[in-house]
Parts: sequence; C-alpha cells; structure tokens
Amino acid sequence: MPRGRKKPIALTVIAGARGAGKTTLINRLIDLPAFARTAVILNDFGEVQLQRDAVATADEGYIALGSGCVCCVVRGALVDALERLLRDLDNNRLAGVDRLIIEADEAADPAAIVAAVERHPYVSLRFAIDGIVTVLDAAAAGVLLAERADAVRQVAMADVVALTRGAASDVAMALNPFAAFVDAAAAPAAAFTGHGSFDPASGDLAAWLRPPAHPSGAVAGEAGHVRAFSVMRPQGMPHAAFDRFLDYLLALQGANLIRLRAAAGVGERELVVVEGIGASFRPPALVERDDADTFGTRFVIVARDLDAATFEGYLAAFLNEARVDTADRQALTANPLAIAGFSARSGSR
Repeated sequence: MPRGRKKPIALTVIAGARGAGKTTLINRLIDLPAFARTAVILNDFGEVQLQRDAVATADEGYIALGSGCVCCVVRGALVDALERLLRDLDNNRLAGVDRLIIEADEAADPAAIVAAVERHPYVSLRFAIDGIVTVLDAAAAGVLLAERADAVRQVAMADVVALTRGAASDVAMALNPFAAFVDAAAAPAAAFTGHGSFDPASGDLAAWLRPPAHPSGAVAGEAGHVRAFSVMRPQGMPHAAFDRFLDYLLALQGANLIRLRAAAGVGERELVVVEGIGASFRPPALVERDDADTFGTRFVIVARDLDAATFEGYLAAFLNEARVDTADRQALTANPLAIAGFSARSGSR
C-alpha cells in the first residue's frame, strides 16, 4: 500500500535587527506547549543565546532541544539545512517535529526565504510557510526605519510585528496594513501561528483585503519610500487577463513589490485570489461565490517607490480605460521580445 503524504511542517520566519529580541522571543515560544515540538534554525548570533536548560550538544551542527527537537546552526545554504533536517527525520535520527522556526540574519529578506521554500520541488511539499514575524525594538524604531531599507522591508512584509520596549509608532503601522502588532513578551502562542496562505474555505476575504487603516504620510528616510494602498474596480477581469496583468506588474515593479493581495471576479460565481510576497507569487486560488459577478477587482499592495496613482495608471492602461497622455493596453503589453506562454511569476510556460 502506498504511503500517504506526510503532513507539512509549519514554518515560521522570524526576522529583525540584531538586538531587537528575536532569540528572546524564540526562547519564550519554545517553552510554550503549542511550540513543544519545534525545531529552530539560527542564522543570526547575538548576545542572547538559545535557553541553556533546553540545549544539549549533538553532532553535525545540530543542537538537541529538551523537547526532543533540534536547532540547526546554519552557516551554509538554507535549503541544504532543510533537506538534511528532512532526511534525519525520515530516517528516525531525530524526534518528530511539528514546526520549524527560522531565525533570519538581521539583514535577510524574508521573501527570499519564503521563495527558497515554496519554489523548491521537494521542500515545498514538506514545509508550509505559516507566517513572517518581525521583531521590532519600538524604542529604536524611529532611527531604524529612517536609516535601514532592510529593516523597513522586514516590517512591511511581516504577518506579525512583535514589539519589544514599547508600542508601535504610526510610521511602523503605516508600513503594513496586513500585520498584527503584538507585545513580544506577552502575546499568546496563537498570535504567531495560522498566518499561511489564504484558505478560501474558511477565510474572510473582506478582512483579508481590508484597505490600509493607517494612511502613508510624509515620512523622512527609508520608511518614506514605502506606500501601502488599495485599489478597487467595479468590473472583474477574465482569468487569463488577470493573470497576464500580474505578470506585467511583476515585470515593471517586481523589485519594488513587498506584499500584494488581490482578488477578481473571473466568471459567473467564481473569483480568483492571489497573494505575492516580494516578487514571489503563490499559486492562485479559485473561490466560488454568489457575488462573484459584482465583486469587481481589488488589490491591496505594499511597495517601495510605487504609489496608488502609478499603479492605477498600469491598471487603467491594461483595462483600456481612456486617460489623457497615457499608454493604452496595446502599448503596455505589446512586446516584440515576449515569449508566448511564458510567465514571469513562475519562470515557465
């Protein structure tokens, strides 16, 4: 009898500047029952160490945790570490693991970690991204978000912003309409789980596509480059056209995209729902809804050096909405060098 597919291991990425409190947060989480069978991969080494009473020395770069799980000190390729962890689990050299936490380097782009997992033909079957957590030192956030583009991107990309030493500033909250801002020292385990791909069967689409509650304002420094905005159109789009528009958006602004959520009515009683993290897009989900023909097209976007007016210009051109001195759809999409059937999001036909 063929063996059934193993349940994917939930994977949480924890990002943040050195000294913000990433390892302190991990120490607290792995002591909670919900995180009892959690493996940890460390890429950043600050003054705080993984709690000593839970650690025992092991071979081949692993540190065994008291719960029977493992911490892998990564000094090479991340995918290599993930594959080795899976081999050891499958060969019963390690105890069972229900969750993996990756503590990212302070300058890491969480989107690159997500893409490395979700685009790998095997690793993507064994791990399911369950969210990006960015730890932010609220007392130092003003200077950090003004001076460091990587820190701004980490906050703007997070599903959860875990705050240490104070409350979130308006600047931080304006960067990210999707994130839950929580107290790193007090938030329950549930606050850090359940942030994976949108589930059409149980998810609240209106809440998932909620417009930004904290409008971006005139902010100095690196944070001032990031805008969060929503765009709505009353009409839907054929599925192929919606897919093609996302490809052109990626070609034009892929390097600047941080988070994107979108949904469009593509037919009678059918919506397509899409999410992008950085320049990596998850496979679209089709949702049956009675109001699909009146749902229209909706986008919520966080991006660097891209504002709502520019985005609306792209969309208007693609939809052939007349605008003075702007390109129409043919001018936007006619590319003599385009390869028929090629998708910039998947890299394949």
